[in-house]
Amino acid sequence: MSLPSDNPILNAAGLTYPADGSVLRGAGLAVGEREAVAVLGEAGSGKSTLLAVLSGLIDPAAGTLWANGRPLHAMEPEQRIEVFRRQFGVLPQDCRILPELTVAENVALPLRLAGMSAAHAVERSRIWLERFEIERHAPRRAATLTAPVLRRAALARALVNDPLVLLADEPLAGLAAQTAESTARILRSIAVSHGTAVVVFTRDPMTAAYFNRTIRLADGRTDVQPAGPRPAAVPVLSGAEASRAARATAGGHR
Repeated sequence: MSLPSDNPILNAAGLTYPADGSVLRGAGLAVGEREAVAVLGEAGSGKSTLLAVLSGLIDPAAGTLWANGRPLHAMEPEQRIEVFRRQFGVLPQDCRILPELTVAENVALPLRLAGMSAAHAVERSRIWLERFEIERHAPRRAATLTAPVLRRAALARALVNDPLVLLADEPLAGLAAQTAESTARILRSIAVSHGTAVVVFTRDPMTAAYFNRTIRLADGRTDVQPAGPRPAAVPVLSGAEASRAARATAGGHR
């Protein structure tokens, strides 16, 4: 059985929402550096609410939330928002790509909001677009692209700030099998090469099987499960991908 990390980057316990516990009933998880885990649950299990709590969109009625040893639950709202903005990357299921911007501009947006120059931000965004093999789409408007390309662009945007924690809602949904395998492999390699705690939320057991460990969510409660069998078709990083990972790591900042 795959067990939680002893030294987690992200550590949540006793999360309850709302006050009557009708959605989350003491949910928790612990994800360590270089881990990529899946939260697996059916519709109505509380996945969306747990994701919203972990990403700072809503405050739980009870429970604790730690990130990199810092108690987010005890911080003032302004402090907490700053930690989420700088140290968390979030991929919503609907991607939320801005149609009036190019793909490169969308991916660069978190860096621009953090004060990076436009030229530097776009240059760094292209590294991540290359990683997700959509660099040729960099100058195109998001409104002209297919759903799978938009999903990869949204993942690149969530990672461009080199976050400590990545929360991804159904990152493989709608992708062809080969593209899903490649995307899952990239997410696992990002956890290792960047020390990022990657948490994927899904209702699909096959998606969960790609990752190191599964946390099952049912009726608002979590339970750590053994990792499922990883598909044999998922290879290790190729030399070209390893080179790209090194480039992205070298350009990273926290």
